[in-house]
Amino acid sequence: LRSAIPAKRCSEPHLAVGAMRMFWAIQAISLLCAMAAANVCDRDVTLTSQADVLDFAGNGCSRIRSLEIEGTVGHLSPLGGLTHLDGSLWIHDVPELVSLSGLNRLRSIGTFLAIKNATQL
Repeated sequence: LRSAIPAKRCSEPHLAVGAMRMFWAIQAISLLCAMAAANVCDRDVTLTSQADVLDFAGNGCSRIRSLEIEGTVGHLSPLGGLTHLDGSLWIHDVPELVSLSGLNRLRSIGTFLAIKNATQL
């Protein structure tokens, strides 16, 4: 016996393909917006003076590849917007640095953290 209700068939498979394309387009746009909001600066940064710290802070980067701090850096408070390092944080030969305040919003370091010859810390 045949059912009185005919079986439904997807007679328009192109609609499913279109919906998937739309889904992935929305995902790509969302990712780009998130990256823009996070202000990703895809580069390594070396800071050797307090002027360098201030200049870098003016860029508004919240995520960079790696950070090296050395030389005549006295304080890191201008770096408060930095939240992620994809690589390393290497602090060395900074006789004037007395605190790591300014890195308190840092949530992740990708590879390693090293501090050497920072006698005031």
